[in-house]
Amino acid sequence: MDPAQDPATSRDAASSSEPAPRGLRHQVGAVRDAVRRLLTAHLDLAKAEASEIRAEIGRVALLAGLAFGALFVLGLLLPIGGLLFLADWLLGSIGWGLLLGSVVLLDIALLAVLLALGVPAARIGRDFLIAAFTALVVTILLLQFLAGGRISVGLGLFTLFVAWPLLAGLGLARTGIDTDALKARFYPTQTIETTKETIEWVRERTPLGRKS
Repeated sequence: MDPAQDPATSRDAASSSEPAPRGLRHQVGAVRDAVRRLLTAHLDLAKAEASEIRAEIGRVALLAGLAFGALFVLGLLLPIGGLLFLADWLLGSIGWGLLLGSVVLLDIALLAVLLALGVPAARIGRDFLIAAFTALVVTILLLQFLAGGRISVGLGLFTLFVAWPLLAGLGLARTGIDTDALKARFYPTQTIETTKETIEWVRERTPLGRKS
């Protein structure tokens, strides 16, 4: 009988040609490599998404800045343009709008400082009434003796916006600044006094703190 045709010989040859089963260490290493590749893929995906998100955030921030800039310019354009338009319509010249607008802005700055220093709002209001009366008198005198209508009104408004902060400043110079009241606004006197009272109360009830 031909040995090549023997079934037992064929089975032995086939079994000898099959690869030997791999060990546990090799399987653990394969699993570890697969986990590493999976984690790397997730990290790469996260980096790609983070890059896209950063780009989108930058785009939104740029558009938001553009919108804010446009609104800021609009906020400046409306009062400035409106003031110049009113000056040209009522007083006949844009120059009046530039002059009076500049004086009004200075008034706002100075009066804000006076209020911050503690000058009562009632006193500032009283000074405004006095300045308005003075401006009215100046306007009437100019209309009667010197200038035309628009120029008289413009000079009267200029008198109002100059006299008002001057009167408020003179009132502050006359009365001075109440430094005690100003200090009390920024110094936590009540908290400090309460803390001292609490410390004293605790000391009196502590055996080491009692007087013998």
